[in-house]
Amino acid sequence: MKYFKVNFRTIFLVFALLGICFFNSCKEKEIKNKKTISLVDYVDPMIGTAAHGHTFPGATTSFGMVQLSPSNDFKSWDWCSGYHYTDSIIKGFAHNHISGAGLSGLGDILVIPTMGKKTTESGSDALVDKSYRSRFSHETESARAGYYAVTLEDYNIDVELTATPRSGFHKYTFNTSGEADVVIDPTHALLETAAETAIEIVSDSEIRGYKKVSMNGGKNRYMYFSAKFSKPFKNAILTRNDKEVEALKLVDTKVKCMATFDVQEKEQLEVVVTLSPVDYKGVEMNYEAEAKGKNFNETLKETTLGWNSILNKVMLGNTTSDARKRTFYTAMYHSFISPNIISDVDGRYVVEGEIYESKKVQYSNFSTWDTYRAQQPLLNLLDQESSSKMVNSLISRDTQAKVGQPVWELFGFDNACMIGYSTAAVIGDAVLKDVKGINKEEAFNSMYQSAFDLTKHSAVYDVSGLKDYINYGFVTAETGSSVSKTTEYNYHDFVIAKVADKLGKEKEAQEFFNRSIGYRSLYNEQDGYLYPVYSNGSMNKIDITKWDGLIPNYVSGNIWAYSAYTPHDMQGIIQLHGGKEKYGKWLDKIFSDTTELGGAQHVDISGFIGKYGHGDEPGHQMPYLYNYVGQPWKGQKHINNVLTTMYKDTPDGLINNEDLGQMSAWYIFSALGFYPVSPADLTYQIGAPLQELATINLENGNQFLIKAVNCSKENFYVQSLKLNGKEYNKTFMEHKTIMTGGTLEFIMGSTPNEFWGATEESASIGKISKTVPKVIAKAAKSPYDTNTNYYFSETHLVSLESAGEDTEIYYTLDGSEPNKKSQKYTEAFKISKNCMLKAIAIERGLNSSKIYEKQFFKSVFPLLKTGFPVIRMNQWGGPSYGEADGSMLFDELTGSKSYGDAKWTGLKKSFDIEIDLGSSQLLSNMSVGVLYDTASWIFPASKIEVYGGETANNLKPIGGKSLQEKSQYNKEVVRQILKLDKGNYRYLKIVIKPFGLGPDWHGSTGKKVWLFIDEINLF
Repeated sequence: MKYFKVNFRTIFLVFALLGICFFNSCKEKEIKNKKTISLVDYVDPMIGTAAHGHTFPGATTSFGMVQLSPSNDFKSWDWCSGYHYTDSIIKGFAHNHISGAGLSGLGDILVIPTMGKKTTESGSDALVDKSYRSRFSHETESARAGYYAVTLEDYNIDVELTATPRSGFHKYTFNTSGEADVVIDPTHALLETAAETAIEIVSDSEIRGYKKVSMNGGKNRYMYFSAKFSKPFKNAILTRNDKEVEALKLVDTKVKCMATFDVQEKEQLEVVVTLSPVDYKGVEMNYEAEAKGKNFNETLKETTLGWNSILNKVMLGNTTSDARKRTFYTAMYHSFISPNIISDVDGRYVVEGEIYESKKVQYSNFSTWDTYRAQQPLLNLLDQESSSKMVNSLISRDTQAKVGQPVWELFGFDNACMIGYSTAAVIGDAVLKDVKGINKEEAFNSMYQSAFDLTKHSAVYDVSGLKDYINYGFVTAETGSSVSKTTEYNYHDFVIAKVADKLGKEKEAQEFFNRSIGYRSLYNEQDGYLYPVYSNGSMNKIDITKWDGLIPNYVSGNIWAYSAYTPHDMQGIIQLHGGKEKYGKWLDKIFSDTTELGGAQHVDISGFIGKYGHGDEPGHQMPYLYNYVGQPWKGQKHINNVLTTMYKDTPDGLINNEDLGQMSAWYIFSALGFYPVSPADLTYQIGAPLQELATINLENGNQFLIKAVNCSKENFYVQSLKLNGKEYNKTFMEHKTIMTGGTLEFIMGSTPNEFWGATEESASIGKISKTVPKVIAKAAKSPYDTNTNYYFSETHLVSLESAGEDTEIYYTLDGSEPNKKSQKYTEAFKISKNCMLKAIAIERGLNSSKIYEKQFFKSVFPLLKTGFPVIRMNQWGGPSYGEADGSMLFDELTGSKSYGDAKWTGLKKSFDIEIDLGSSQLLSNMSVGVLYDTASWIFPASKIEVYGGETANNLKPIGGKSLQEKSQYNKEVVRQILKLDKGNYRYLKIVIKPFGLGPDWHGSTGKKVWLFIDEINLF
């Protein structure tokens, strides 16, 4: 391989096992009665392990339960998979990992062979000499599909790994004789914490146990395992907190095991570790079905055959360079790792902590916000058999588990870290493409229910906003990431509409087609962007020259991608822009805008061409949008730029998170020459292929050939196109065209052909009407108080208005929900005490408005002179949220339960705030809002201290509060009220101390957690 040395001893072994010739000269061989080419050597699992790719290099099967890979601790964001190419120390080899995600988890059941250290202490990289960890070098690492090898330098042990779907196979070669140990550590986890572990010494060649992890909502995730050794160990000990315990069976928080063997130089020891998320019975049945009687070499051969059958689904021509093949086939490999099996061979599986049984294989690790765009459509093209199983797994969440569709499901537990009901897009795509084995009525019902499920809120991006979306047609700006949610929901609704139409459900089809165009309400004709719009009708014109306002309002802060994310309604968006020419110029501006933005850039946006960022998914369709305006040559240039500069056959060869196959699926489609911009419309937009020849081998036995005559580094512009020998001037082709089989032939050149694909008929949307599409108003605009103050000293005059026509306003002051039976607003009125105002607008023919809420507080602040209070924030420093001057703590805007609503100030250290009121004020109380959101590592304060005085240098304690630690916290905003020593004070100092280090029961254990504060009020 190009960027790390190959272990030639291992290569020799593979030669002997497979009898095939690697290194660019591949021989045909029979695999399951089909002629296939050995392609596994073109897979380099190291691609994406550096930079921000977040992939793992270890051994796995296609969609298998086991991902056996070197694993370290979760050190920071780039260790989401447990491995990063900058590592020089291996903690051990754990049996499941997530491929390329922006989140972390799993890392179950770590195993490592050692010699000489005699310890079960995992320590840290800094304490490698005192722990079971080992140094290693990339010089001795080698990896390909289904295989990983490395030498542990501390022990001079060669480790080789391979896998079946539910078992990991280890082979250790001891290069020195003596006493060797194998450490089994079930406490290892990635951004999780083992709440309980157990180990039992079953015999002198088998050890079994389990790991329990506490999930959100008080549920528990278990992973049971057995480790079977190829020879008996002479001794095995159990440890509790790394102290030896005389027992054959132990259950505790931190239980580990160490088995000891006498070994000779060059002796080999094999270990088979089998998993089950259900119980020991599941472990044994999985072992019997997949691993019993097999040794490492036999398993490696089977795994290699399995991967070759996958890789042979697309065959590149002989003229494609080895580097391009490595990039392409590694992308194929990454696209076929996830979702992953979570059921045992007997059909039992776990969802949300409950055990179920099904005759159908169950899958999880559904990162559908990413993968519905290209990875799942790729499976619907190349592997419909697997797609059918995955879709049936999703449907079973409704029909069997009855938990509803997950937002982002990790090993059967929905962590809800993203937005949307994107599983509807996955399910619907399979139904529309007639994937066999799916009950279409059940599929539709599952999709339909997800579109009305008001319980699925994001743990990161605020509440779903689905209630407002259904009411208004768009997610209102009161909810974080409202534009992103609206456009995602719109596409999901389009898919549901298409499925309803296919099934003859006319009423539902029309309902969801209407829902799918709600984004139009967010369109700003001045610049063509989609902005958040409040329920009162006002638009939040965010400053797009800075990241600060973008990040909380768009997922990944990407206004450019989401303003272009209308793939299902390209006619409508182009009409809103004023026609194809204007939309084309709008795209030009985005791709050419190289101005720098102020503030801290969102970590998930990278790979820029102008303001297009390829490193995150929402904009993946954008280069292909030029097809819709008759300018495909412009898209071809950008597509080629991405293909050739943002994907490489090196460890840093991915521009950002791989995201469980989506980044790679984009590459596969685009390298072939087409992409599913809107998968549910059953068309692919044509781009420009990257190689001269590719053959797609379809499951139905047909072949689809893609030829690119004159294709080269310089020749990436399409000059002309033929489909099955006939001139083809369209910039799209239908899914059924590929499935039928045939030949698509490109003629390539070095300069744009501005005539090919330029006619109205060339685009999939045809001719665009000049009529401006109608924007449907569904609900009354909510009322608001024209008196913008929240604080008052004696009284506040409430003056309510609504921007709607002929609206009636009703309100309450006791916190109850207003309706037509509540007090009708007729004129301004005064309030003189703390209260919650709620008001609603009602207009004939429209839905009632969103309820307007405003919390009023008595405060000394309205009494202060202009320019006061003067605030000084001490101890400010990164990482942080909010403003360094502390102004957000006193801006009268109270934060919601979402830390991303741009109203919170967050630190990992104490808030140390000095306040000058400008004059002496009588104070008796202080209040402060504290956010509890442990899923996002945000914990309550531990202590609040208040000091006051008439001079800045003579302050005394005037109030305080210690907060008791609990074992669980709900996601909520808690307004802490402190009684102060009543008196007159001009100067104050407020110290709010953080929780500190994460508790043992939380994934943040041992690490600093966040403290989020909003309004501080004095009264």
